[in-house]
Amino acid sequence: MKDTPILLSISMLISGREEMKKSLDSLHYFTEAFPCEIILVDTGCSPEQRALAEQYADKIIDFEWCNDFAAARNVGLKEARGEWFMYLDDDEWFDNPQQIVNFFVSGEYKDYKCASYAQRNYMDFRGAQYEDAYPSRMIKLSPKTRFFGKIHEFLDPYELPKKVFSDFVHHYGYVFETEEDRRKHAYRNIEPLLELRREHPGEPRWMCQLAQEYFMLSDYEEVVRVSMEGLAEWDSMKEQNIIYAPSHIGGLYAYILVSLESMQRYEEEKEWLEKAFADPNMKLDFMESNLAFYCMAGAKLYNYLKDYARSRDYLRRYIDYVKRLRGDRELLEAGAALIVAGIFQEQLLYGTVLLCLDSAIRMEDHKLAEEAFYMMDWQDWRLLQQYEFEKKAVDAFCSVPWHPVWVKILQTLVSRPEGIKEMLVVFLGDEIEYAGQGDIGREKLSRLHRLVAGLDCEQRYVLCSKILWTEQDPEIGSEEERRQALEARFSELIQKYRDEILEVKGDIWRVAARSGLSLEALLSQIEYRSWKQMLEKWCYTAELWEVRQWDGVLAEWKQGSVYCENEVMKWEEHPLRCDLFNVKCQEGLLHRHKEAGWNLAQLEQALWKYADNVLALYQPYFKEFVFEQAPEALPDEAQLALGLKEEQRCREEGNDLKLLESVRKCVGACLAMEDVVDAFAKMVRDEIQNRDREASEAKTELRRVVATLKKAARMQMAGGEYKAAREILLQIQQCVPEDEEVQKMLQETEEALK
Repeated sequence: MKDTPILLSISMLISGREEMKKSLDSLHYFTEAFPCEIILVDTGCSPEQRALAEQYADKIIDFEWCNDFAAARNVGLKEARGEWFMYLDDDEWFDNPQQIVNFFVSGEYKDYKCASYAQRNYMDFRGAQYEDAYPSRMIKLSPKTRFFGKIHEFLDPYELPKKVFSDFVHHYGYVFETEEDRRKHAYRNIEPLLELRREHPGEPRWMCQLAQEYFMLSDYEEVVRVSMEGLAEWDSMKEQNIIYAPSHIGGLYAYILVSLESMQRYEEEKEWLEKAFADPNMKLDFMESNLAFYCMAGAKLYNYLKDYARSRDYLRRYIDYVKRLRGDRELLEAGAALIVAGIFQEQLLYGTVLLCLDSAIRMEDHKLAEEAFYMMDWQDWRLLQQYEFEKKAVDAFCSVPWHPVWVKILQTLVSRPEGIKEMLVVFLGDEIEYAGQGDIGREKLSRLHRLVAGLDCEQRYVLCSKILWTEQDPEIGSEEERRQALEARFSELIQKYRDEILEVKGDIWRVAARSGLSLEALLSQIEYRSWKQMLEKWCYTAELWEVRQWDGVLAEWKQGSVYCENEVMKWEEHPLRCDLFNVKCQEGLLHRHKEAGWNLAQLEQALWKYADNVLALYQPYFKEFVFEQAPEALPDEAQLALGLKEEQRCREEGNDLKLLESVRKCVGACLAMEDVVDAFAKMVRDEIQNRDREASEAKTELRRVVATLKKAARMQMAGGEYKAAREILLQIQQCVPEDEEVQKMLQETEEALK
């Protein structure tokens, strides 16, 4: 190798990290393609790790760690003999860097003085989320090339022109096992940065890096303090030929803005937003990425303040920057420092649009809303379960006039995997919220139904919304056309959701009532067996309020109408279906007796009503003698009903023994009602036991009182106060007329008073 000109010297600090072997293995892409040398600087490997490293290295240099990364880097740089130099860490590894390889193999390297590739910084150990950074890690060597900085070191001079690669290294250095590890890493960096600040006053690079570390700790007060001090120091010393990059000035403003936002200090943020835009450095062409960042911050700031016009204006400017500059790596690398470097990446882009889209909607900027929305990949799983965004967007849609763009956006949201379930939560939540907002709420609710009605989706809520909108759609010409359209909508709903028809809200049935639609023909198309299965499922799964709602509706239906408006369901033409519905509705209420808070009397009355309904259901289909002589031939619920009627008779007679016996017979009669009957039986037993116990306690207390009064009467008699004794004894006689002792004492007092 000594006789072969080396094109690239690759220098790596090694400390024995777990990824070291992977990092070293990835260098074979270069060593097998063109003349390279690998220089490793050992800052603390174990003997085993050192032995592994020696298998890869052309040269290993021992370095006693002194908390100075530039010093360690310069040791490796000093030994470099290549025409070009590249450095990396032992927790980074390449993944097929063909562009870099071709750069050297083709001879293109002769036309450039520096180059950069991406560092893919992962946000989780799965590698599902990441941000790409673009550190300047490759340079054409010159005698003046040196590293500077105890931490976050950099190469200088770094001359142009620059070659930009899309090749990248994997890097998990910013993912930590625990919060303690993350904080420890940040504080490790803060100490040398404070030293650099003292050694290089007025240089914004180190203040910007310091702000970054505090930002990683979520110490926003410290971020603001450090950033403001950094800007003030630079401003006071900039005439003294301070070495600085304008990108670090831009970064300090960015950290102030995002930290004030995080602390909800919006009025201060407004002031600093104006200062950031007014800074002379922002007039430089390569600082546009900073302006984009400030537009992003402004869009979010004014959205928080509900100043939707300003938020929309900043969002539009931000989106324009995204479209124009997103792929401009050279611009980003020249003008974007630290947090600003991610301005066009998904994390900031998605976050901004998710927060601020409603500003464009509320300002009825259809073009901007559509453009911003579709800058995101809505098949990305990270965009699922964004409830706050979805709620804000839907509420914005319902706050402005209808537009087809709103439907298009909603269609995209519901078309995602599980999207309709996710959006259904939003729709139902908005319905509840709008119900309490008077006229404004009714207008929003109407707009919501119109939006949802426009969706290409057969979910039950969507079909119900189509019914609600069809009733008021002004584009439907005549009432007959409206009635026909509604009939078709109801038919579709019943056919597709026959098993869930009882879960349809009352508002939908009111539409049928107001429109004079006769639905018995549609509902009667549901096979009786399916109807029965549906009711059996519903009475167990429905909410208490739903069962109560239908219990009330039943009373109206049995009178021949729904909501007492128009004849919608003529149940007398379908007695079996009606009576079965009645029974299952009662079952639903009984199964929820604990939730309803019923006492024994309420439960008992409900059971008697249930028994009447069950018998009404079966009596037309069984001869009378079956009920009287062969009840075991009846269905279980009918046998239970007979037992409950017997219990009712015993209750009315006041015969506790027979009452307990009749209740005992009910237990086990019907498996479907077993939980209710068991609870009822326990309540009856407890009532009788409590009554017996109270009676026993009352008798004991009566005996005690009688004994006390007798004693008092004797004392009066002994003192010759026979009249007073007589009054006491008469009181006792009213309580225990059969007491012979009291009768004898009364005779004595009568004789004494003669």
